[in-house]
Amino acid sequence: MDAKDRIPPEEQKQYVLLENTSPHYEKQYGWKPGTVLKRISKWYGSNGLGRHLKQAYFVPADSNNIYGHIAWNDHVEEITGQLKLDI
Repeated sequence: MDAKDRIPPEEQKQYVLLENTSPHYEKQYGWKPGTVLKRISKWYGSNGLGRHLKQAYFVPADSNNIYGHIAWNDHVEEITGQLKLDI
């Protein structure tokens, strides 16, 4: 990740890792579903895999690490403090 793509700490938003079909988050990074993460980079395009798919660098919310790991936008959900209704 280039320094120009980093998000300043005061602008980093928190996300939660969703249940998904990709086991590599836990195997490679130790992130289990429900892990609270913070996004430390801008969203990157999907390299032609679909216009709605994006990826960004994340670290655990309690980490000060500036080198994160990539997660896809459909594998995380921003924590907004609002209720989510499933209808």
